[in-house]
Order: sequence, then structure tokens, then C-alpha cells
Amino acid sequence: MEASLVPRRSLICWVLTFGVLWLSSKVQAQSAPCTTPTRQDGLCVAIHRCRNIYDIVQNPTPPPIGIANYIKRAACTLPGVERAICCQPQEVVPEPTISSAKIDLLPKECGQSVTDRIAFGNVTQVFSYPWMALLRYNQNGEIIDGCGGSLINNRYVLTAAHCLKTRSTLKLVQVRLGEHTRNQDIDCNIYKDKYGEEIERDCAEPVEDYQVESFEIHPDYNRPKYSNDIGLIRLDRDVVVKYHIRPICLPVTPQLRLKQFERYIVTGWGTTENQTGSQVLLEATVPRVNNDECQQTMLQNRLNVQLSDKQMCAGGSGKVDTCRGDSGGPLGFSTDLNGPRFIQFGVVSAGVDSCGKKNVPGIYCRVGSYMDWILDTIRP
Repeated sequence: MEASLVPRRSLICWVLTFGVLWLSSKVQAQSAPCTTPTRQDGLCVAIHRCRNIYDIVQNPTPPPIGIANYIKRAACTLPGVERAICCQPQEVVPEPTISSAKIDLLPKECGQSVTDRIAFGNVTQVFSYPWMALLRYNQNGEIIDGCGGSLINNRYVLTAAHCLKTRSTLKLVQVRLGEHTRNQDIDCNIYKDKYGEEIERDCAEPVEDYQVESFEIHPDYNRPKYSNDIGLIRLDRDVVVKYHIRPICLPVTPQLRLKQFERYIVTGWGTTENQTGSQVLLEATVPRVNNDECQQTMLQNRLNVQLSDKQMCAGGSGKVDTCRGDSGGPLGFSTDLNGPRFIQFGVVSAGVDSCGKKNVPGIYCRVGSYMDWILDTIRP
């Protein structure tokens, strides 16, 4: 029998009414009407929810006197909030609504190194970045190394969408964890005395290869071009935490979602300044570039990119940049999350082909803007 559509107008009306009432109660609990120092209607919210003001107070450089006075005059009182501010409504960041059950799918023990493809990068130590993942592809019957990624829990790897949506002759088939030096079976830190004689070595267990059970690409990837460049890989079995295989932390709190640093650390095996893939995992410290400045640089170099607040820029200064092969890898920094943890704030997305030959920043997908999507997508 042929199926037919059934009107659901009454159900929709009930859902919408309930939703509006629920949202109204949530907003009232999280904010209150106020008047800004410029006599405009505003909302009194926790300062971390006021995007433009929080960006200023998080900057290590003191703001100009005029702006500092504005922030002081914009202070307001909100029950249960230590520091609140009267914020322009368009700058208010919604509080996350993800349930604690979803948050629990991400590990609390993350972002920890066991030890106390980057142009002009530094060679890393074994165990320094145990969350690094190496994506491997089948190209005409040959297994080749490609993008990077990061282990975020016992079943999922975070990467770039363009690393998953590949041409028909290039198919993602494997994810390698615990890798450091690609052309060695066993990776070791070797310690020598002042005469150059080896006195000790600390070796990791062999790498572990996982098959790809499935993957998810953000539904709005590449709309517009280069935007929403984020994806998730579900591995074929659970990952057992070891010294050389551990998950990275994600910005799970509202404060971390908005937090910015003056510099970040990016890691990968990708193309170096010599245009060859590195056998050893490299790291580089890259300066943050604000989006307005980054957009201007892109236009000056005739790059057709329209940045959004879900993207961020870093690098370019001193010809330090990420290159092809670093795509999907993590951009992060160490900060406090129940103690010092390395937290991933960006996913390597796009950049110029110069690989550090020009001072052009790289573009990163801002992880904090996609936490709801990540938590909605992953499953036990």
C-alpha cells in the first residue's frame, strides 16, 4: 500500500510553543536585560559569553584606557555569576545545551604527555604528542600516508573534512596510532653522555593500525569554500590507552571554547621546507593572527577565501607554516582543565602551496565552534 503524508500541524505547534517557553526560561536564567555604557539595550551575561569583550580581557596586552574604562562601566550583576558584563546581544555566545551523558563520551584523562608536516619545525620527542594519528590511504592498490588527525576518545579521531572526502582513486582505509618516526619499527628516545656515548634509551611499543568503521563529514563542509572543514573517524575497535597512545583534550567548557592564545603548537609529518615529507613527527610554534588581518593577507595574495568566526588563522610569520600532509592535524596549547592539559583548539584546514616561503597564515577550523556537532555525532 502506498504511504501518504499525514499533517502534523498541531504537533508542530505544541513543540514550538514548548520550545519557546523552555528557551525563554533558559535565557532568563542565563542573562538579564541591561543598558550598555553607550545607552543601548544589552544583556547581562557571564563575561566569557560576551565574545568581543572576552577577546579583549583574554589578551595579555592591556587594552587602551578608553576600552578598559568601557569594560569597567559595563560591569553588571547576575545571580550566581562571579563576573558579568552588559553585552551587545549580537555578541552573546549561547551556553552549550549538551547533556552530561554526551560530555562523558570524552575522556577526563586527556592531553597528557608522558615526557616532561611542519615547515621550519622542530623534531619532537617520542611520547610528546601521543594523540597524533596518521591517516593512510589506498591509492591504486598501494597504501600511502596522507593526512593527520588526533585521537579524542577510545573510538574516534578528529580530522579535516577534506581528508575524508577524497577523489575516487584515493580511499581512506587505515588510521595509525602511536607513530613517531615513520621509517622505524621501534621509536626510542636515546640519551647520551657528554662524550656522545649512549647511556640509556626509552622505547615505545609498536604502532597500532586501525581500520575505518565509518566516518562523518560536517554537513556544511565547503559551503562556502574551505568552511566547516571538520570530520570524525570511527575506528573499528576500542583503543587501549598506553604510554604512546593517549587522547587529546577538547575545549569542552564555555570558557575554553572562546579562549585565545598569542601562539599555538601544531604538529605533523607533512611537507617540510625542502618539499619532502618528514619521517619524524615535527612541531612548530605559530603565532595567532586575528581574522581581519588574516582576511586582508588572503586578499593581498589573491586567495579566494571568506573567513568566518568558525575559522582561525595562525602562522605565516617568519615563514613558519603548515604544509600539505599536515591537513587534519591538531593545533593546540597547554592550559588549565582540571590541571595543565594540552587542548586542541584548531584543525589544520587550508593554506597556500608555498609551505612557509611566503608569510601567509594557515587557516584552521575552530574546534570550539563545533563542540555541539562533535558531541552530537560521536556514540559509545
